[in-house]
Amino acid sequence: METNWNTYNEAQTTEKLIFLDILSELCSYVPDYPKQVGRPRAPLSQMVFSCVSKVYEQLSSRRTILDLEIARKKGYLDHTPHFNTILKYFGEPLLTPILTDLIKLSALPLKDLEEVFAVDASGLSSAFYSRWLDVRLQNKGFNRNWIKVHLICGVKTNIVTHIVVTDGKSQDSPFFSELVRETAKNFRIAEVCADRGYSSRDNLQTVADAGGVAYIPFKCNATDKSRGTLLWKKMYHYFQLHKEEFMQHYHQRSNAESTFSMLKRKFQGKLMMKKEVGQINEALAKVLCHNLCVLVRESIEGNAVLRYEKLAHLFPSLHIKELDVKN
Repeated sequence: METNWNTYNEAQTTEKLIFLDILSELCSYVPDYPKQVGRPRAPLSQMVFSCVSKVYEQLSSRRTILDLEIARKKGYLDHTPHFNTILKYFGEPLLTPILTDLIKLSALPLKDLEEVFAVDASGLSSAFYSRWLDVRLQNKGFNRNWIKVHLICGVKTNIVTHIVVTDGKSQDSPFFSELVRETAKNFRIAEVCADRGYSSRDNLQTVADAGGVAYIPFKCNATDKSRGTLLWKKMYHYFQLHKEEFMQHYHQRSNAESTFSMLKRKFQGKLMMKKEVGQINEALAKVLCHNLCVLVRESIEGNAVLRYEKLAHLFPSLHIKELDVKN
């Protein structure tokens, strides 16, 4: 597809301002800590804003402070947090469900545009240990400290609709059902594409229950035995007798690889946090940043009405859970 350079130039030159507008609006949905005796804590919504901004800037916490000071002067923050406070909040377990919900929130403006989805997984490695490629190829000496991101994305815009972050040794297929079911809550699913590693009767049925068709190639040793799932037999014969047509649908799966490529090229494939919780939250923040950049591009191309407008009316059915704060 030929690049529209006018919209591309506008998206690149105005992305940061629109990004901050959308991020600020999304963070307004973040619930705050309940009132407690003692020194008041920093507003959670503003700390989420600060943590995600740090990931977007791809700077150290110290060098991010100047950008946050600019954000404060523009009214996005009440005060500029200390750089150590930002690092502390990355290690806060409460941020994990909040960032996950914000990713789902950020995808909703494109719910009328996406109906075909792709599922895949890829690894993010710690900056202090190894690269995902080295771990995957089992190079000696590279086997420590990396996590795996399982995501489902729309094939038209590469918007991520749900994500699960696990340890690096987790299998991919068990998380397929959650990705599809969470997406089906907010999107109409017509097709879901995934590689043969996700081939199972349960996964085919999950997509069918969501109203769509799963295009997942069968493994070489697969048979047409239904074993209680007639859909498996039907899709097996369709795959064998109409393979060219099947593969035309399946090859949309490459958009999941494109999504990971976009994510890693712009926000790097390494994680700067040292502890596991911090790495999970950093990975979630990277995906959220990716989604907001997609929204900026789509709004300028006219596919989403976002620019300088409130987003509350776009999210009538999705609410972030109340925080369970024990300390």
